[in-house]
Amino acid sequence: MLDMLITFSKALIHVATAIDEAYYEGKENELETIQLTSDQILETMNIDNLTICYEATGIDNFDIRNVEQLLKQNYTRDDFAIHDVIVRKNCAYLKVRHDIPLHGKNKCYGASFSVNFMEPNNGVAIYGFSTKNSNEKQAFKEIAKELINALR
Repeated sequence: MLDMLITFSKALIHVATAIDEAYYEGKENELETIQLTSDQILETMNIDNLTICYEATGIDNFDIRNVEQLLKQNYTRDDFAIHDVIVRKNCAYLKVRHDIPLHGKNKCYGASFSVNFMEPNNGVAIYGFSTKNSNEKQAFKEIAKELINALR
């Protein structure tokens, strides 16, 4: 009787384990197909902490609504990858994958930047995160410079 109870318990555990694995196997595929809204993406970008101006210039006839198109057309280098561009009023928020130092091929770091447009003087400024790491700061400056060049 005890042997039968142990065998039944083992079979029950085996069935429960198989069901659990099948359930979570399906969940992994669900996570890969989740599409975030632009507001949800902005929440993950921590945009309130984009406080350091890394580059600024004036650009005549600049239109903030064309930022994504300008970047796709004019950013030709391969130093970083732009994953998301979200435009809100006079600002565009960018999610960027890059390497430190910038010219590496790994792109294992992520950062956010904002492109701010000041209409009265046609000013365009690139803001990013504050950092004490000199290599990261240099990468942010180079990214900002490349963004400005692509927006001209």
